[in-house]
Amino acid sequence: MLVHKMMLSDWNNTRFNLTTISGDRETALKHFLDSLAASLAVKFDKQRVIDIGTGAGFPGVPLKIAFPSINLTLLDSKEKKAAFVTMLLRRLEFDSEVRIIVARGEDIGKDSEFRGMFDVSTMRGVSKIPINAEIGLPLVKIGGKVILWKGKKDVDKLNKYEEFIDKLGGRVSKVIPYNLGDIPGERYLLVLEKVRETPSKYPRRYSTMRKALRKQWNE
Repeated sequence: MLVHKMMLSDWNNTRFNLTTISGDRETALKHFLDSLAASLAVKFDKQRVIDIGTGAGFPGVPLKIAFPSINLTLLDSKEKKAAFVTMLLRRLEFDSEVRIIVARGEDIGKDSEFRGMFDVSTMRGVSKIPINAEIGLPLVKIGGKVILWKGKKDVDKLNKYEEFIDKLGGRVSKVIPYNLGDIPGERYLLVLEKVRETPSKYPRRYSTMRKALRKQWNE
């Protein structure tokens, strides 16, 4: 993970901003340890995993380093971020093992090549729970898991989202509290399990999801 940290720092300083988190300790805890917290939710062993909105490769790349048997796909809509991850994977000699897709999650969720094809989808620091569920659940197979990184305010609202998660073919499987050493703040892994097929109308366009978020949940 040292290579990942060094490249992240170099690109932040010389090319474009990939993350606002700086300093060795903060990076180690808030990026790498936080990414590996996913192992509290799922035992990673040969699953097909898609990391949605991977950005600078979190949590997908640390998970691949820790659990090399996973079949990993990294998804991001930004070409610059995909370029960084491409170079990173080359340095780590994972370039032949990890697929990178430049697209939006709601778009590939409608594509038969990807829909229902993954065992696990991860979304860290991306949007609100209803949008996470609408993008993540169509991509996993029945029995698959969507892992979300959330704070206390998000988890406190979970009950009001459960009916919609059910409509998407999912259910709340686990809410796992965890911490990052002495860094303050309540952190949770929210695990959604897909229990039946997601209706074909989902995922909708992102603008439609945003409108629904405001109208239905006033967010």
